[in-house]
Amino acid sequence: MGNSAPQRDARSLREILAGLNRVEQHKAAALWAVANGRAIDMFGTFAQERHLLLFQSGNECENWIDPIDNVLYKMNTLTHVGEDLVKLLDRIDIYNTLFPETAMRLVGFQIMREDCVFPIFTQPFIKNAQFATEKEIVAYMSTRGFQPTGEDGKFTNGEFLVWDIKPKNVLHIMNGIIFVIDAEIEKLR
Repeated sequence: MGNSAPQRDARSLREILAGLNRVEQHKAAALWAVANGRAIDMFGTFAQERHLLLFQSGNECENWIDPIDNVLYKMNTLTHVGEDLVKLLDRIDIYNTLFPETAMRLVGFQIMREDCVFPIFTQPFIKNAQFATEKEIVAYMSTRGFQPTGEDGKFTNGEFLVWDIKPKNVLHIMNGIIFVIDAEIEKLR
């Protein structure tokens, strides 16, 4: 996860959450967020003060864009990890290793209740981008050492299985540079 302050914070938080059940994880994350000034109100003052714009959202994240700093804020609703914060932080760590150009950084938590938090990450916003074609995606993933599995949008390099690598989650800009902006990942070994 690099040496940035947000990533050190994510590692220390992960250590706090390790071994806790879902409810305990959420309560501990809420306490950590409040104690570290990381309780973020994405539906109120935080977004309003920064003039964030609600952006295209998926089934696992609500997204806002900061058009001045070109940053995307992603509030993860934990639907793909069974509300397990440790599992999500581990996936984000792997994602950041595989796709460092669009690395996600933990910035805080939206506290819904003391036992229900949604982690908020930032990610670079790719301006003037278009969705990549499937052919571009296969070529790009091949340069990263991944081969298609035969299932739509699913690739493996023998160590990781990466899926949902489809045009909706992969962008390209005019000079042909490809950016994966979202992916599901599983470590195989």
